[in-house]
Amino acid sequence: MVDVAFIALVTVAIAIGYLLGRRSLKKRGADSFPLSFDKNYFQGLNFLLNEQPDKAVDAFVESLDVNTNTLETHLALGKLMRKQGQVDRAIRIHQNLLARPQLDIAHQHQVHLELARDFMAAGLLDRAEMLLKEVIAESSALRGIAQRYLLDIFQDEREWSDAIQVAEALVSSRYIKSTPDKRRMLTQMISHFYCELAEESSQKNDTVMARKYLDKALIADKTSIRAALLMGALENQDGRHKQAVKVLSRAVAQNPSLMSECLPELYKAYIAVDPVGGFNQVLSFVESQVAQHPSITALLFMVDQLLIRAESEPSRQQQAHDLLSRYLRDRPSLAGLNKVITLQIPRLSADIASDVISLQSLVQRLLEKRLNYQCSSCGFTGRQLHWRCPSCKSWDQMEHVKAVEAN
Repeated sequence: MVDVAFIALVTVAIAIGYLLGRRSLKKRGADSFPLSFDKNYFQGLNFLLNEQPDKAVDAFVESLDVNTNTLETHLALGKLMRKQGQVDRAIRIHQNLLARPQLDIAHQHQVHLELARDFMAAGLLDRAEMLLKEVIAESSALRGIAQRYLLDIFQDEREWSDAIQVAEALVSSRYIKSTPDKRRMLTQMISHFYCELAEESSQKNDTVMARKYLDKALIADKTSIRAALLMGALENQDGRHKQAVKVLSRAVAQNPSLMSECLPELYKAYIAVDPVGGFNQVLSFVESQVAQHPSITALLFMVDQLLIRAESEPSRQQQAHDLLSRYLRDRPSLAGLNKVITLQIPRLSADIASDVISLQSLVQRLLEKRLNYQCSSCGFTGRQLHWRCPSCKSWDQMEHVKAVEAN
């Protein structure tokens, strides 16, 4: 089915371009216009009426002369078609422009940039990369914009070293220097790129290289929770538990909303430093943090650790009950209710326990549907933390869902 509104919009755009071209020719003193223009234009209308939109668009574009006044019309049409998902048509328009001998170098670079965006939309990243590199090398006016698109390609291809090189060039460029917010965003991205390289090195058991990358990540962004979390895990792995406590405690203080992500490694470090006193220290630390920054996930982690210790220290059982009860009095949650039910079932008679277990299964089904994280930029939700949103591709935008319905 032909999108009549879309083709009508194209027709209007071409007509405007035609008028601009006509005015341009008048200014040059031209007395007449090429007959081929009118022929192509009306041929395009004929294709449109016969529901042949591809041929109609080609005919309209062919009818429009290319000059300073009409170039923006061509580019606007290409952008419109790309936005509408008609990437193949956008590519044809931009390639058609490049075939015209009238284009000067500056306009060629502009068309190359748009064609690169077409290729990106089509998933032809290698071809887009080649065009963007050409624009970066030859056009100072478009270099910053081209570098930004090239950075997107390197991220999608997980070419982190190349991404760092481009991002660092952007940070020092005039395109970014005048905008502190963009500069800050880029330095945070660079930190993530180094974290990606560190994770790759850790997977290869190259802890030396992983540490170097994490040091660079923290230089780029000293408040990076991800870099601190990875560094804390690395310190634990290397037996530097006191340093792990220091790194992770500071990370929690700077980013209390992600305490539950740091807690397993922080707990491991505290216990390794002092198996008895360390437990009480981390318990006190978590209690003070959740009092200021509620986190049922962090609190339940410590409740589970208390219950494990209760096997050898019976008093820890009541301590776990009290800790959970105090929290839930002010901050009721499904996850907390589920844990309370689990703790109470052994104390119930068989008949009552059967009914309570049925109730618990309903609670657990609700918990399974719970979405824990949401992107503050686009609204994407998920059950696990993504440092880069899978939907809008933004870094550091995933946050814990704090709505009452989630808990």
